[in-house]
Amino acid sequence: MNSIFLLIEDNTIDQVVTAQLLRKMIGATQIFVVKNGIEAIEWLKKCRDQFCQPLVILLDVRMPEMNGFEFLDAYDELPNEMRKETSIYMLSSTLDPGDIQKAKQNKHVAEIFSKPFPVQKFKDLL
Repeated sequence: MNSIFLLIEDNTIDQVVTAQLLRKMIGATQIFVVKNGIEAIEWLKKCRDQFCQPLVILLDVRMPEMNGFEFLDAYDELPNEMRKETSIYMLSSTLDPGDIQKAKQNKHVAEIFSKPFPVQKFKDLL
């Protein structure tokens, strides 16, 4: 797996489990973890240009400070150069029909998954 992964997740257990699944099931070697959308935007501004590989973002829906949808709004404002070769997959433990619809309508979201992270289904998509 040649991609870089950015996991945007506030729950520590979900962070550890998802990172382990990415390593074991997909062979991911570069996994960065941030706790909310604010930290993710800061990471993108600071670090994205350091990598030429594709970026896969796993984005939690419900987080404090800046939730997944607020992140997507801020992400949309970033320069195109920071958003190139990036795929965003949303993760939600509460698959609210409104959240599903909102995610599916967002041009940046490739797919929305329910938690726990369905790594095999995700691997098949890659």
